[in-house]
Amino acid sequence: MTNFTSELEALVKTASTLGNLPVETFHRIIFCSFIKAGLSIYGVQKEQEMEIENLIKTIAAPYRGLVNGRLYLNALRFLKTFNAFLKDSEQAVILKEANLHYILQFLENKVGKVDTVFVLDCASIPEIITIASKFSALRRNTTIYEEVFINPVGVTRFLTGQLETFNRESYLVQYAKLLKERLNASLYTKSSTVDLVTHQHGYTLDGFLKSIEMQKLFDHINHFAKQNSVLITSDHGYDIVADEHGLYITHGYKKKCPLNFSRIALFLVVD
Repeated sequence: MTNFTSELEALVKTASTLGNLPVETFHRIIFCSFIKAGLSIYGVQKEQEMEIENLIKTIAAPYRGLVNGRLYLNALRFLKTFNAFLKDSEQAVILKEANLHYILQFLENKVGKVDTVFVLDCASIPEIITIASKFSALRRNTTIYEEVFINPVGVTRFLTGQLETFNRESYLVQYAKLLKERLNASLYTKSSTVDLVTHQHGYTLDGFLKSIEMQKLFDHINHFAKQNSVLITSDHGYDIVADEHGLYITHGYKKKCPLNFSRIALFLVVD
């Protein structure tokens, strides 16, 4: 069981005070807060510091204080706990959080039933926190569960490879369908938007933020969430790497990096 849920809830509570800002602005502020916190732990070169500071300057001045203040501190506390969790998990022979049988049983016991299931391929912690924060700002109940799915290699096939034990084909949409059946949902869907953008080459961080079109993604989820409960999750997240090429996004990165989020998928319920 993870022990950083309270830090994520603190992030959502702080970010939700942004109220009626566009979802893209929510996302940019949260994304920058995580990167700034990650770089402060990892260590930063001058060029990388300039890159993130230039990204922060694209945020309207009244909201930059959150990136350097409360949200940064929330993200920093979370990352310290999260990094310790990953280090401990590396030493485990069997990770129950990496086992779909365990995860499904947990969701059946804790969630019970939802109306719709959304599986967002490669959606990472900044996207899940953005979605939770925006719904919280809209006065919806949001719950980030204490269990997470651990993906040690940070790639889809680690999850989909386990679907054979459920007599399913190894496709992510089958995972969405399996969740739908176990949680007695009426609908399920799978979105590949974040994954497709992550696999493109040549994006700056600013280009990445623009390309995943968070407003469209949120509107898609909100279409079903207006009257119903929704489970939102992923197969893995992405990593933010800092090296001689600058700051960039990938997943399944095998070395240390400022944000090693490809190894975790959160479970968020909006009701």
